[in-house]
Amino acid sequence: MTLGADRLSALAAPGLSLAQTMKLVAEIEAEAPATVASLAISAGSTIDLLGLFLRKHALLAGVRLSVSQGQFDDPVGDAERFAAQGVEHLLIAPFFDLLAPAFEAQVGRLSPELIDAREAEIRARYRLAFQKGSGFRTIFLADFHRFGPPAPGGDATDVVLARFNAALRDEAAAFANVRRIDMSGLVAEVGRSAAFDPRFYLRNKAPYSATLLDAWARQVTALSRGYGAQFRKALVLDCDNTLWGGVLGEDLVAGVKLGPHDYPGAVYWRAQQVFAGLRREGVLLCLCSKNNPQDVEEMFDTHPDMVLTSDDIILKKVNWREKVENLREIAADLNIGLDSLVFLDDSDFECEAVRRQLPMVSVFQTPANLPAYLGVMEDIRSLFLAGGVSDESRAKTDQYRQRALALEAQQAFESHEDYLASLQMTVRVARNDAAQAARISELSQKSNQFNLTTRRYAVAEIQALMASDAADVWSVEVADRFGKAGLTGVIVARYAPGEVRIENLLMSCRVLGRGVEFALWAPVLAAASARGCVTLAADYRPSAKNAQVADYYDRLGLIRVGEADGAGRYAHAIEGLTLPPTPWICLVDD
Repeated sequence: MTLGADRLSALAAPGLSLAQTMKLVAEIEAEAPATVASLAISAGSTIDLLGLFLRKHALLAGVRLSVSQGQFDDPVGDAERFAAQGVEHLLIAPFFDLLAPAFEAQVGRLSPELIDAREAEIRARYRLAFQKGSGFRTIFLADFHRFGPPAPGGDATDVVLARFNAALRDEAAAFANVRRIDMSGLVAEVGRSAAFDPRFYLRNKAPYSATLLDAWARQVTALSRGYGAQFRKALVLDCDNTLWGGVLGEDLVAGVKLGPHDYPGAVYWRAQQVFAGLRREGVLLCLCSKNNPQDVEEMFDTHPDMVLTSDDIILKKVNWREKVENLREIAADLNIGLDSLVFLDDSDFECEAVRRQLPMVSVFQTPANLPAYLGVMEDIRSLFLAGGVSDESRAKTDQYRQRALALEAQQAFESHEDYLASLQMTVRVARNDAAQAARISELSQKSNQFNLTTRRYAVAEIQALMASDAADVWSVEVADRFGKAGLTGVIVARYAPGEVRIENLLMSCRVLGRGVEFALWAPVLAAASARGCVTLAADYRPSAKNAQVADYYDRLGLIRVGEADGAGRYAHAIEGLTLPPTPWICLVDD
């Protein structure tokens, strides 16, 4: 391992003191991870140490996070100030006990009129904060929670707390960039006695322990998916002692442990339920197992308590080769990066081999203490689902299966063009389709390989661009005889007198190599010409993952007019631009 990897491993270790955490964070930040993000905290209590733990978990995700502290209990002012400064993310942390002096202690004696007034104030205040913060990529909203323990059976505090949190949820629902943090759940996870320190709260309005702040920062990082650095797409599963108990080649189908009622089989049965749920949410399930393929197929086909089916598995690498080699092939076959893979195996040897040889793969180990498997399942589930799931994501497994069928069909044709024509492709290009804003934002966050500038967009940014007279957002959807690929491309165009400049072009890897990247330009250029534009201008900015499109604008026919540090600037007269032909595509312009 490198020195940096050793430090990251040390930073991830449990039981670090505050001084050790501060030292390691400073040392790793000095090495300047390539990805940088910014976040501001707007809090109703003293939580300065949260910034340290946010930086810690960002570093573990490969991101150097700049953290700013706002004014005390001023969410509206903080949202306005930090938005103007270009900060990307805002964390708002209201505190229940500030609603009135010692609110929690006296809530049972407050009049209904005062409770009504406080609810109205909460709604108005946070609605305005969300409006001021609509340009943030994400607003993390921590909900209200108790400081003291609840009375048996509940009390007035529980009732008011639920009411005020419902008000926060109602107001947040209108803003697509707000992500809620369940503070009561965090307190329960850590334990109330470990979460709070009454001494520091009474003296300094600092209620939270380092343990709670660490868990809080971990959840924020998960919700942000590593501030855009972590978009896991595929879960690669071992079989023996991962999907079922025992070794299939030795115990045979009848002898492995799997079933809903008896231990330990019930643990593996529950794990399969979790994995099946992830598949329904769009996670690509793959197998990577040292086993006889026919034995695994027999298990899937005949065991009465198998939850997963063969159709749930998008790729199977069941053989006796090294798992590192199989993981590389899985990423290549799916046309995704290795950093999009999550690997689950019970073997110390296999897990360590993947960690050392493929450090970009997220590795989980089935624990020897089997009840702890429940926690591992939840960690895996959170890794995939923390940032939310769109309908587009839920369709991913079918779309990748369609891609596999298309690759199989390609073998039957003499030329690539004949094969493309057989797909009966339809490409729909739509301008400023507001219904696609969330999906466009999601694709901008996920797309790395075919992303000409790697510019990321929040939903609010996409909506603002669509509403602007000086910009258009074009969305591209592809369908063929195997099914619909959904949203697969985005062009963000900005207009100036006589010129249309392409701020970014990005596409999903699912449709690369079919000519879609050239066919989509006709309506874009026609719209620009109708606005009086005579020149098309565009930029390519290199990243760690987009080298494959470094010459894209050259292939499109544009002229390179400038270059520096690998970046290219391009331009061409619209009237004289001849697009590469794509006669096999039926273009629909909405």
